[in-house]
Amino acid sequence: MERKEALGPAETILQTLLSYSDHMVHNRPGMIVRDEKSTVGVRWQAVTHKVEGDDKVVYQLVRRGRASSRVRVGVLRSDGSITEAGRVVGHYRAAGLFSEVASWMYGQVAEVWKMDNEFAARWASYAYAQDHRDLKVVLAAFMLVQSRKGDPVREGQEVLFLDEDFRDVGEAMMLLYRKDGKDLNPKLLLRVYDLLSLPRVAELNHELGFARSARRPFYGRWDKAVDKWLRYREENTRLLEGLVKAGFRTTVMELARRARYKPRSAQFFDLLRWKQVQTSVGHRTVAIGVEVRKAETWSGLSETQICEKIIAEKPSYKRIVGQLPKEIGLTRAIVAAAIESGALSHKDLVILTPTIEELGLLEVPEIREKWTLATMAAEDLRAAHIAKRVRSKATAAVLETAADGALQAQVGEVARQIRVYFMVDISGSMQNAIDEAMRHVARFLHAFPLERLHVSVFSTQGREISIKHPSTAGVAQAFRGIQAGGGTDYGQGVRAIAKYKPKDDEDALFIFVGDEAAPTFERAVQESGLQPMAFGLVRMDTGWSAESDAVRKTAAHLGIPCVLIDERTFEDPYSIPRTIRHLVASTPVGKVKSGSVRVSLVDQILNTDILKKPAWAA
Repeated sequence: MERKEALGPAETILQTLLSYSDHMVHNRPGMIVRDEKSTVGVRWQAVTHKVEGDDKVVYQLVRRGRASSRVRVGVLRSDGSITEAGRVVGHYRAAGLFSEVASWMYGQVAEVWKMDNEFAARWASYAYAQDHRDLKVVLAAFMLVQSRKGDPVREGQEVLFLDEDFRDVGEAMMLLYRKDGKDLNPKLLLRVYDLLSLPRVAELNHELGFARSARRPFYGRWDKAVDKWLRYREENTRLLEGLVKAGFRTTVMELARRARYKPRSAQFFDLLRWKQVQTSVGHRTVAIGVEVRKAETWSGLSETQICEKIIAEKPSYKRIVGQLPKEIGLTRAIVAAAIESGALSHKDLVILTPTIEELGLLEVPEIREKWTLATMAAEDLRAAHIAKRVRSKATAAVLETAADGALQAQVGEVARQIRVYFMVDISGSMQNAIDEAMRHVARFLHAFPLERLHVSVFSTQGREISIKHPSTAGVAQAFRGIQAGGGTDYGQGVRAIAKYKPKDDEDALFIFVGDEAAPTFERAVQESGLQPMAFGLVRMDTGWSAESDAVRKTAAHLGIPCVLIDERTFEDPYSIPRTIRHLVASTPVGKVKSGSVRVSLVDQILNTDILKKPAWAA
């Protein structure tokens, strides 16, 4: 118990890190612009560029409804800056790591490490089984280079014992395999290397005493772990063949290059179709000049022959697209063959919805049935993202319903034994932000069971909002016609739903949407008798001073945590369930009886066994 209480600052960092919504990796070009309201000081925006005369003109991609339009930003210069009318408006970034976010996340992990080394190792072990890939990459990278590496502890010349080897945790994260796909695939292993290569990360490693140089990247046991990973797959050729079929051939080759891997036989190169030539200094000894197998190709096959091949072999969608001759492309018959043969997974069918719709295949009863089953089985909110890109309102409605179900399933278990009180500021200061706030609410509220959810809106007065159906549409209907006006009294929002008391085995969580430009309201909270264990705050940008802090100051006066929920979370459907789960998990367990299914995030981490490397890599 004493140790848990001492981890208060670490818990705050975890809450900040887990509620931050910006992606660490962007797989398309973008630009960064200064943003003082952002945690990292800059904001990433998707862009493209087009050569016009002698200039490369950059355009921002702006989504309006279900379509994207291009808006001119400026001219791309040789140093990466983007200028317009003689001033710098941003800086161009190629696809890949968003270095500012990656370095910030790494620094947050470092702060937790400095407070408690073992807790950081258990955090990495806990995160490995979760679905936050960016965080797993950062934690694996950090564990591979941190300074606790099993060194002997001496007294004089006598070795007393060996210190903990937490670099083993980083190795385990790279080497362990999970059937649920939550392990680190080859691209993520490569991403660990790219992250450790960032200049700011190299500086941090030097400042922490992990590396001697602040300029030269330090990779710790990355090379060693990759060498083991590659050796195991070379010795188990079916695993290597599976990676090639899954589209990781060039990624595995790049891993081998960076780790300077030395295969034991020519078969390794043959399976990867990687022809070897001698270097200028002549040090290579394996498979020099040996012909390797040629890549399978569908070139020269007719559409009918390709369909027959798909039905017989059931290749993955990635492989189908990679093998298709350009002159044929992805036709209606080929997509139909892939669906009817069962070659496409449920996830593939959801992702391909716009293509399936455009080809008219949703009108085919058998395909429509398979597609409907796939949407019903959705495990994440990808369907909500896809819904923006389809033409039919009926198809979009099915996708949105699937996303609603996935969100409720993900949040339902962790939200047991917690009662949520959701309060939305509709005062005059929210005039320009009220529509956006309502959109946030619609994407958020239906995740919680309605029987344990109580909602109010408030200005100088508060009133309860009744949600009749647990869906995005149901929430939107409940807030229909609400307009902003009046002063701001958070206490009125609390009083409007104070009659709903938590049961003996429930904790209370307050979530506010507003701008904090108001007096504190701890008296209203105390008089309500609800005894919330934590606040969550979606802080809206209404032009008021960033120093406004009514909700945070009230939480501090009450002695409870206040978790900030990044407003941009709601722009990314993939971040919403993770944010809600971590918000609930971060809420301290109060009066919930012992034996509860709900355990706080810190307790979950403390109860996690430290990862061990697989037996073959020990």
